[in-house]
Amino acid sequence: MEIMKNLNRQPLLRLTLMLILGIVIGDTWGDGIPVWVWLCFSAIAITIAITLGRRSSLLQGAGIMVATITIGITVITLENQKTTPVESLEELSYEAVLMSEPIVRGKTIRCDLTITKINGQALDHPIKVKAGIMRDTITNRWQRLHLGDGIKAQSMLDAPKAFYAKSNFDYVRWLRTHGFRSQTFIYYSDWQKAAVSLSSLSLFERTKLHALRLRQKLLSHYRMLGLDEQQYAVIAAMTLGEKSQLSRQLKDDYSVTGASHVLALSGLHLSIIYAVLTLLLGRSRRWRWLSQGAILLGIWMFVVLVGLPTSAIRSATMLSVYSVCLLLNRQKASINTLSFAAAVMLLANPLNLWDIGFQMSFMAVLAILLFYHTLYHLITLRNVVAGWLWGMTVVSLAAQIGTAPLVMYYFERFSSYFLITNFIVIPSATIILYGAVAMMLAMPFLALQQLIAKGLVAVATILNDTLATFARLPWASIEGIRISTMQLYLIYILVVSLTVLSAYLLKITSHTRFKTKSKYTNGVDV
Repeated sequence: MEIMKNLNRQPLLRLTLMLILGIVIGDTWGDGIPVWVWLCFSAIAITIAITLGRRSSLLQGAGIMVATITIGITVITLENQKTTPVESLEELSYEAVLMSEPIVRGKTIRCDLTITKINGQALDHPIKVKAGIMRDTITNRWQRLHLGDGIKAQSMLDAPKAFYAKSNFDYVRWLRTHGFRSQTFIYYSDWQKAAVSLSSLSLFERTKLHALRLRQKLLSHYRMLGLDEQQYAVIAAMTLGEKSQLSRQLKDDYSVTGASHVLALSGLHLSIIYAVLTLLLGRSRRWRWLSQGAILLGIWMFVVLVGLPTSAIRSATMLSVYSVCLLLNRQKASINTLSFAAAVMLLANPLNLWDIGFQMSFMAVLAILLFYHTLYHLITLRNVVAGWLWGMTVVSLAAQIGTAPLVMYYFERFSSYFLITNFIVIPSATIILYGAVAMMLAMPFLALQQLIAKGLVAVATILNDTLATFARLPWASIEGIRISTMQLYLIYILVVSLTVLSAYLLKITSHTRFKTKSKYTNGVDV
C-alpha cells in the first residue's frame, strides 16, 4: 500500500520516464529527421500545454508528455552528432594531453588522451582517445609520463571496436558515453613529451585536469604511508575513486561476494562526507544557508576531485536537492528527488542512460525508496541493535531487488552471500572513509597520521581476507546466467507486477480487518 502511494505521488518520475522514452526513440530513429523538426514539435507541444491547459487537463498532460519525449529525442540526436567515431586511413601527427595516469598492461601502457592539434591545426572540439603505448624497455621513457603531461605523437586513429563478443556489455557505447571517439596504438619510437597548450580544452576539462592532478598527489601521499598494493588499492578506490590499481583477483572477490558497490563512490561515501562536513560546520539555524552552501561546495569539489563518476554525480545531485528541501522544510528523500537527479544527468548527457554505473546506481536507490518502508515494518523490533541490523538487512534486500537483474544481465552471476557480506563491508567502508578524512586532517602531525594509517591498513586487510574467504566458499555465486534484453525487461515487469499485486492484497486485507473491527466495536456499543 505504501509502495502504491509513493508511485502515485511522483509526477517527476512520470516525466523522467517520458524523457527516457524519448531518448530511446531518438537513439533508434532520431537521426533520420533534422533536429529543428523535433524542436518545433517541442515548441508546439509546450504551447498547447500552456494555452489550452486551463480548458482541458487532458490536453495539458498530453502536451507536457509530447514535449518531454521530443526533448529527449532532441538531446540524444545532438549528442550522437557530437560523439561520432573518428578514424583515419593513414598515420596522423598530433599533440595530446594525458587525462589519466598511465597503467602498465603487459608490454604496453594504457592511458586516456585528449588530442588538441592534428597536423599542426588546433581542433575546435578536442578528441578523447583510448590509447595504448608500447613500452621501451631500454630507455624506459614511459616511466616519465604522468597525468597532465603533453606529448607529440603519430599513429592511426581507429573507430572504437567491441571486444566482448558474447557479452551484453556494449564496450563501444560505454566509450561513447564517456566521451571517447577513437582508439589508437602508438609505437614506442613514435612519441615524445612536449609542452602542449591547454587553451583548446574547455574550462570544465581544464578544471577536471587540475583536480585529477591534486588527486594524484593525494594518492602519492597514500603510497608514502607504507601501504602494500592491495591495501592501497582498496583504500584508494573507496576514498578517492581510483580503481586502476585493483588486481583482477581482488575485483573478482568483491564481485563474487556482492561487495563491488563499496568500490564505486556512491551515496554511502558522499553521505559520510556530508555528515563529516555538517559536524565540522555545525547545525546553527542562524547560519544554516551559509553552512549548507559550504557543505554542498565541498561535496561538489570532492566529486570533481574523484573524476566525476556517474554514481558520485547522482549522489551529489540528490544531496543538493536534499539540502534545499532541508532549508525549505520540505520532504527530503523521495522518488521525485531521484527522478530530478536522473533528468538533470540525462539532459546533460543522454548517453548516460546506457552507462552501467548510472543504471545500477539509480535502480538501487529507486528500489530502496520503494521497498524499504514496507519491508522494514514487516517486523516490529524494540531493541536498538536489532533494529539497526534489520534496517541494514532491508536496505541490502531492497537494493538487491533493484540491481540483481542488471548484475545477471551484464556480469552473468548472482551473489549468494550478499546479505552476510554487507554486514562486514558497510561498517568496514564507513571506518575507512572516516579514517581517511581523519588522516587528511592529521597531515601536519606525522606520527598521528601514521597511527591512523595503520588502523586503516588493519581494517582493509581484514576486509580483503574476509571477502576472499567468502568468495571461495561453495556456491558463493551462481555463474553463467545468460539472459537476453527482453528477459531483463520481463524480470522487471514481473517485479513491478508482484509489487502492485502485493500492495493491492495488503489494501484488501487492511480494509477487511477494519470492517471486521468496526462491526465488532459497533456490536459491543449496542
